[in-house]
Amino acid sequence: MKLQCLIFDVDGTLVDNANLIIRLFQDIVKKYLGREMSKQDVVSLWGPPGDEIFKSVFPSDVLAPAWEEFLTCYNEIHPTKGFFTTDQLNEMKTYVQYLAIFTGKSRKTMTLTLQKLGLTPIFDLVLTGNDVERSKPYPDALYQIIGVLHLNKNQTLFIGDSPLDVMAGKAAGIKTAAALWGTIEESKLLETLPDYVFKTPEEFMYFISTK
Repeated sequence: MKLQCLIFDVDGTLVDNANLIIRLFQDIVKKYLGREMSKQDVVSLWGPPGDEIFKSVFPSDVLAPAWEEFLTCYNEIHPTKGFFTTDQLNEMKTYVQYLAIFTGKSRKTMTLTLQKLGLTPIFDLVLTGNDVERSKPYPDALYQIIGVLHLNKNQTLFIGDSPLDVMAGKAAGIKTAAALWGTIEESKLLETLPDYVFKTPEEFMYFISTK
């Protein structure tokens, strides 16, 4: 299968920040709501963009300051290195025509992440949870990417670290890959039966170079 496009998830796939986000969210909940939230409780909220998640958790009187504090802290502690270097991602572009992103992140946090990692110029199309009415596990954004870039579904691969990624890819009718290197839900991810499973970024790089 000659690949035309690689579509990446972000948190846990391009950058090792899933646990960082969980801990930060827990801290914000404790500060503004005075209660503890388990890791699994936080993960169960994932799918919609961050600003929508905050609306579902925080009452209106503390929503704005809680979200702004989250963004400020996220900016301060965000990693500056990802799982792939810019050289590696540019190398991928010698093997495939397009690199795209579909993330459930909000547009604000996505922009921050790309800036922190220096990846803004690399991707041909970036869609976030704010860009569609329905985010993961729905395939709406994947359909948009396929349409805008005029992709052949059989030559498109969506790689992510979450069960929601594989579910969205399957719903869109494209190939899916599990990024085990950054997942916090390995067993659930594997239960979704992705087409490919990669333990390390190096394994994925080799796979792309041989396609």
